[in-house]
Amino acid sequence: MPLDHTVTLGLILGAALYYVYLLVLTRTVTAQLEAARAGTSANPFAFFVRMAALALPLLIAAKFPEHFSILAAFAPLFINHIVTFVVYGRKEAAAS
Repeated sequence: MPLDHTVTLGLILGAALYYVYLLVLTRTVTAQLEAARAGTSANPFAFFVRMAALALPLLIAAKFPEHFSILAAFAPLFINHIVTFVVYGRKEAAAS
């Protein structure tokens, strides 16, 4: 564990709830695709459920700052986006 246990616990909290977000995202996208194939409407609250799953680690870290670092809980939520941007940004720059 790093020197500050709040950072470690914040990273674990953010990573665990990001995994929950990915599970929710997988189910909602699958449900939307099935609804599109069937010609029906999908769950209108799917977006709000996904945003709640992303907000939950931040709310927990804000509620218990003595246990969780809010910046450390925030970091895993966007690591995937940053890595994707770097990887695909380099490929596009090389193609130019």
